[in-house]
Amino acid sequence: MTDQALIIAGHGSHRNPDSATPTRVAVDAARERGAFAEVRPAFWKEAPSFREVCHTVDADEAVVVPLFVSEGYFVEQVLPREFALGERDRGEDGPTFRYADPVGTHPAMTDVIAERAERLLAGEAADATADDAGPVAPEDAALAVVGHGTERNPNSADAVYQHVEALRERSDFAEVDALFMDEAPYVEDVREEFDADEIAVVPLFVADGFHTQDEIPELLGLTDDPRSGYPVPATVEDRRIWYASAVGTDPLVVDVVLERAAEAGADVEATAETDRPVRADAAAAFLDWVQSAGDASDDEGETRVWGELAVTATGEGYDLRHRDDRGTPAVDLDARSVGDLRETVRFAEDGRYRPFAGEASLPTGWGLSGLDREGLLRAAATVYPAGVEHWAADRAGDLDTVPFRAVADRQTGIYECVGDCTPAEMAGAVEACCGNCAKRREWDADDAEAGTSDARDSPTGDGGAIPCREPCSFLVAAAREFHLHEGEPTASGEADATEPDPTVSRGDLTDPANVYRARYRRTRADAQQSTDPTETESRP
Repeated sequence: MTDQALIIAGHGSHRNPDSATPTRVAVDAARERGAFAEVRPAFWKEAPSFREVCHTVDADEAVVVPLFVSEGYFVEQVLPREFALGERDRGEDGPTFRYADPVGTHPAMTDVIAERAERLLAGEAADATADDAGPVAPEDAALAVVGHGTERNPNSADAVYQHVEALRERSDFAEVDALFMDEAPYVEDVREEFDADEIAVVPLFVADGFHTQDEIPELLGLTDDPRSGYPVPATVEDRRIWYASAVGTDPLVVDVVLERAAEAGADVEATAETDRPVRADAAAAFLDWVQSAGDASDDEGETRVWGELAVTATGEGYDLRHRDDRGTPAVDLDARSVGDLRETVRFAEDGRYRPFAGEASLPTGWGLSGLDREGLLRAAATVYPAGVEHWAADRAGDLDTVPFRAVADRQTGIYECVGDCTPAEMAGAVEACCGNCAKRREWDADDAEAGTSDARDSPTGDGGAIPCREPCSFLVAAAREFHLHEGEPTASGEADATEPDPTVSRGDLTDPANVYRARYRRTRADAQQSTDPTETESRP
C-alpha cells in the first residue's frame, strides 16, 4: 500500500497558547486511529509552518485538511500559496499533495454545533458552571451560532448561515439564527434577535482565544471583565445566556477532519505500520550523530548540544534535558515523558508563553530518561519542529534557503507591506528577533542575488546548530509592526522612551512596550549612532 500522510493545518498564534490546541488534539486523535504513516500539525503563526511541514513528510501522498471554519482568505489564498499547491508535484524529495475542503463547512459540523449546545443546556458540558445549569430542553431554547463576519469576504458569513439553515431543518431548537462580531446581526443584539428566555450561544471558531474568551462574552453582556470569569448560564436582564467554548474544541471535530481527508482521497480505514515522527533519512543521520558522541576522533564530549537541548546516548536509551542542566544529577530534575514535553516547552522559565519555537528561552529543570529511538525523535520534533530534517539537510549540504525578500514578496493581505521594508528596517528586525533565537540563521536578510551571505555564525558550534532556512512567521509579523509603527531614529540616535515591560506578552507586537519592539528601537538607534560621525566624535 502507498504510504499516506495527514497534515492538519491550523492558524496558531504568537500570543495565545490555546490557539493551536484544537489542531494538536486533532493530530493526536488522528494518530490513534492508525490510518496514516505520518500525522503532522502545521500552522500559519507557529511551528512547523505550512512550508516547513512539507520537509518532514516521507509518505508518497499527503492530504492537507484545513482546520478553518470557512472558505475564506486563508483557505483560498494563504494555504495554497504556502503549500505551493498547484505548483508542487512529487519529485525525489516530496509527496503528492491533496488539498481538502475546510472542516468548518462540512455538513457534519452542523451536528457538532447542535450536540454541543444540547450538552450545554443539559448541564453535561464542562462549560456549564452555574449551580442552576440545566437541564433545558432544546425546544425551550434558542440557538445562536456566532461567526466573525467581515465585509471583505462574504464566505466568512456564508458558512455560518449554511449551518443555521440546516439546524432549523434538523434540530429541535425553538429558534436558530446567526450573530456576528463584525457585521449585522451583531452579537451585542442577542436579546433583540431572539424571543426565548434560554439562549444557547455557540461560537463557530476553531480555537478559544481573544475573540471567544474576551470579546464575545463582553458583547453578550456576560461580564465587564472576562478575566474574572462568568457563570454559565449567566442571567442578562431577563434572559439566561448559555455560552459555549469554540466549536473547534469539540472532540467530535476529529471525525470531521477524517471525513474531509477521505473526500480528498485518503484511505481512512487503512492500517499504517507506524507513525514516523521524523523523516527516515534525517532520523538516521541525527541518531548516528548522537550515538557517535565521545568517539576518539570527536572533541564534543559524550553529550551532544543541539539548540538549547542536551542529548546523551546511554546504555538504556537516550537522555534529553536543557543544555544548562548537563551537570545536574537526573534525580534533581523533574521527570518528564514525551507526552508531557509539548506543554513544558510552550512556556519559558517565568511562565510566559514562548511566541516562537526557536526563542532562546526554554525552561530548565526537567529531564527525559530512557528514551528509545522513536521517543527521542518525537521529543526533538516537539521542541524544534522540522529541526531534525533541516539539521540533516544542512550537514549534507542540501539545505535550500529562502531570503527575506522572497518571503516578503509572497505576502498578501495585511502583511503585504512587509515587502516595503527598507534594508535598515530589515536589519533592525533581524537583530531584534533573530538575535534571541537558538537557531542559526542561514538565509540572507537582503536579496538572494546580492552575492554575499550575511547569515550569522552558529551560537552552539557547527555540529549542534539547528539551521533556520527561511524567516519565520514571528519575524514577518514583527517586521510589519516595526515598519508601520516604529519611526526612524532621532538625529542623535536616541531610542523611543518606551521601556520594555516584562508583563507584556512577548508575542504582542502591537504594544510599544513589547520586548522585541524595544530591542528593535535600540538596535536602530545604535545603528544610527554608529553611522553618525558627529555623534561618534562627541562621545567621551
